[in-house]
Amino acid sequence: ALVVQRIGRKIADLVIEVRFLTRAHVPGAAMKRNGALLRTMTMDLREYRMALVVGAVSGVLWFFVLAHLSLLAEGELIAAAAALPAVFVLGIALARRWFPGRMAHTLAKFLMVGVLNTGIDFFIFDTLIVLTGRAAGAPILVFKSISFAAALVNSYEFNRRWTFDAGASPARTRSEFSRFVGITVIGFLVNVGTTFAVATAFRPLFGMSQIRWDNVAAVIATALNLAWNFAGYRLFVFRTDGRTAGDGADLAAPSII
Repeated sequence: ALVVQRIGRKIADLVIEVRFLTRAHVPGAAMKRNGALLRTMTMDLREYRMALVVGAVSGVLWFFVLAHLSLLAEGELIAAAAALPAVFVLGIALARRWFPGRMAHTLAKFLMVGVLNTGIDFFIFDTLIVLTGRAAGAPILVFKSISFAAALVNSYEFNRRWTFDAGASPARTRSEFSRFVGITVIGFLVNVGTTFAVATAFRPLFGMSQIRWDNVAAVIATALNLAWNFAGYRLFVFRTDGRTAGDGADLAAPSII
């Protein structure tokens, strides 16, 4: 992730240098057109850089989660983890090229952040199970609560600053955070409750071990939680001047990195 971040910053520095040279040698209307193009390029690079970082970190987290569950061979895990950053960048590019407006672009970023959040969630969840040796019963509630809370912090920052390009004024942040907590608490109850219900009320299917069945329960809970959160965040939390977040927000909003 650090290597990817350095590469992204080098590219951004190159864009700034090109913009300086362009302003120095191109006069009048042509300079204005080129300046607008370079601003667009800079914003695009920020989006692609973020997609690279989110994909790289997600790849590392999911490598350990899937390795622990023994779902893929080591070579397959390495290939999948290495490919994830490129897949995320491609997702941004395709969302912009094939679908008009900001809806598909916002949804693509939300899903990428969701992959990262879920990786954090599952990584901590599985680590706590392994460290304690408790794979069923009441401890699942505690483990899932801890892992969900960690993913929640990441979710707020990435969705506010990147997915929905929300502002950061103090008054706006207080109101926004209150709505975020309300939507997320409901999502939390859906996530934890579904995980606990599926993991404890149903026996593992298809000869799965208990820990694999716990992760199946977490997958079901996460899918429901993602659907609820996207609708809630977009419609009620990250709004700009009465508009739905992501419909017309400025791509030049402050970046996380």
